[in-house]
Amino acid sequence: MQVCNKNFAIHNLIIHLNHQSHQKTIVGRALSDCCMIENILQNENELLQRLQRDDEQALAILMRFYYTDLYNYATRFTSDFGLIKDCIQEVFISVWQRRETATTILSPRYYLLRAIKNKVLKALYKNSNISFSDLALEADSFYEFSLEQILIEKQGKEEKAQKLRKVLAMLSKKQKEIIYLKYYQHLDHAQIAELMNLNRQSVYNLLHETMHKLRNLVKAEFIAQ
Repeated sequence: MQVCNKNFAIHNLIIHLNHQSHQKTIVGRALSDCCMIENILQNENELLQRLQRDDEQALAILMRFYYTDLYNYATRFTSDFGLIKDCIQEVFISVWQRRETATTILSPRYYLLRAIKNKVLKALYKNSNISFSDLALEADSFYEFSLEQILIEKQGKEEKAQKLRKVLAMLSKKQKEIIYLKYYQHLDHAQIAELMNLNRQSVYNLLHETMHKLRNLVKAEFIAQ
């Protein structure tokens, strides 16, 4: 009964968070959660310990904090937003059901990003006639990462935004993705390698190549007038 009640509670919170995600293109964290957001990264271990002790509020905090990242990352693989919502719900139900081992999670962000990717690809695989590996490769070309949108929303002037669009349009999909995972999701090279199906040296090379290209493009567009 407790599991069923918890699944229902997770479902209701997902509906609430999904509604919030349509209020903004890039889902912003609620203003009322600002203090919590500042503390969560500093106290992830404590949060996982609370989860392991059956603290439902700890699960709710994880859902509120990471929902946006999971939602945005899942859109890389499908435009079926109903499927995405269902998969996010399943991820957090799984987290709750396995809460006894919560403290073994070294990086909640990486753990959840990997989980949502696997959930979505497996769900798509069930409804397709192609192999799981081919589906993962096909996903690489499906979605233009919203890096432009993330960065442009931080720009105060339209002129800068237009220049930034021009610069980012010159990056490949994988270059945009590695910047997103490295500098916006703050994943390390090993985590990026697994998510992007690359070895660590390839991640290092791609990141180095991308940053070199980006610096040159920014210099040409913003400085050399």
